[in-house]
Amino acid sequence: MSTSPWPEPGRLNGWKEIALHLGKGTRTVQRWEKLYGLPVHRIGREGGEIVFAFRDEIDRWMTATEGRFRGNGADTLDGEAPASSVGEPVPNPPEGEATSGDGSRHADRDHGGRRALVIGAFAVVGLVALGWVFARFSGSRTAYRPSAAGQPAAWRMANESLTVFDASGALVFEHRFGFAVPSGTSSDTVHLGDGSAPVLISDIDGDGRNEVLVKANATERANRRLYCFEADGRTRFVHQPTGTRRFGDDEYADPWLAHRTFVTRGPDGSRRLWAVFTHNLWFPSVLQELDPHAGAVRQEYWSNGFIDLVAETAWNGRPVVFVGGTNNDFRGASLAVFPPDRVSGSNPAARPAYACRNCSPGGPEALFLFPSLCTARRAGLQAGLLEAWVERGNRIRISVTQGGTSSHASTYYTLGPDGELLDAEISREFQAEHALLERQGVLDHRFGPTDDRDMFPVRRWDGRRFVELPGVAVDH
Repeated sequence: MSTSPWPEPGRLNGWKEIALHLGKGTRTVQRWEKLYGLPVHRIGREGGEIVFAFRDEIDRWMTATEGRFRGNGADTLDGEAPASSVGEPVPNPPEGEATSGDGSRHADRDHGGRRALVIGAFAVVGLVALGWVFARFSGSRTAYRPSAAGQPAAWRMANESLTVFDASGALVFEHRFGFAVPSGTSSDTVHLGDGSAPVLISDIDGDGRNEVLVKANATERANRRLYCFEADGRTRFVHQPTGTRRFGDDEYADPWLAHRTFVTRGPDGSRRLWAVFTHNLWFPSVLQELDPHAGAVRQEYWSNGFIDLVAETAWNGRPVVFVGGTNNDFRGASLAVFPPDRVSGSNPAARPAYACRNCSPGGPEALFLFPSLCTARRAGLQAGLLEAWVERGNRIRISVTQGGTSSHASTYYTLGPDGELLDAEISREFQAEHALLERQGVLDHRFGPTDDRDMFPVRRWDGRRFVELPGVAVDH
């Protein structure tokens, strides 16, 4: 468990502070509360709910729960892979540091070590200055790469540069791209474990050293490539798909923009590097498994909606890859299931405009679609798949975001071992969002039977067409 930056004891206000204290994403922490009894308290309801927790209660629960899972032979809570292998945030620089308005850090050290730090600082500043001058006139390259630096563990983006630090806060390397990147973002300010952070630090090839993956969110779309840096700052590869894909009668051409990155670990411990790229204006997206050493494409799957989740797990006793996101054909959320070595082709579509005409053969062995509810539809949005995980070895649990003003306004579904629908649930956060939109006059109905009916149909591709799964009672 990570160390909280707040003094003990005390109160954690809201999901974000609770998640940061545990070193997890907010969706993971909400799932822990729902499934495993994470001690979270609430005040109020109907749109005015306040969520909070106490650090000492959380820490006691974490110790007891982790001990129980380890005693059962599990490595981590709920069978999750270690943070570095699934896109969870990595440790930030040391807690004695504060962050200034421009995203830079300054340390409040003890007096005994100041003299050594000042001398070291002058040396580092000199090296950085020389490196910057060299990089300033030589285009995109690494400006500073000290050989004695530790493992990459934290990062900052500013102006045209990526700066990477080790776990002690020491500079590992700085890379200048030669074009502007969003300033003020860092591992201090971005705590996302869903693949959407601009930088992912992870050991992608299992050699014990962390690599640094960067999605360059440049103004010029052609520069929005995926960069992979070695632990010492050398460029390992740069990747961006090229070519045109045809959906229906329309052609969608490059540039394809780096959207998300994932490093997954299969049940056998093997690692895979995945990258998602989206069209520069419209809906198609592509998932590629990349060789972690050279960036060559190993597998490729095309979707008619955004891909926001990639996860490896075991379902019904065999390894599978879950690919989740949105489906523009049905304006809802989607979950595709693949064997790990056959992530290929494209997803089937009911309407010709959303079927890929020049993708390679193949497709998911199972595809499930989940509807958008009123909070998403009224905002002109559609549902998207947040999480999918396996319970009891043969049940798939699915979390679907329903848009609106809160990303936590979710619905839940459970699929059985044969893909049948076992149960459906509307979260308390969705109900609170619904009540808020009612008061604002955005929704014209009270929460109730209308929303229960909107939970269906759930559809499954049977190899020839989409069929509607029998509905179930909705839990609240």
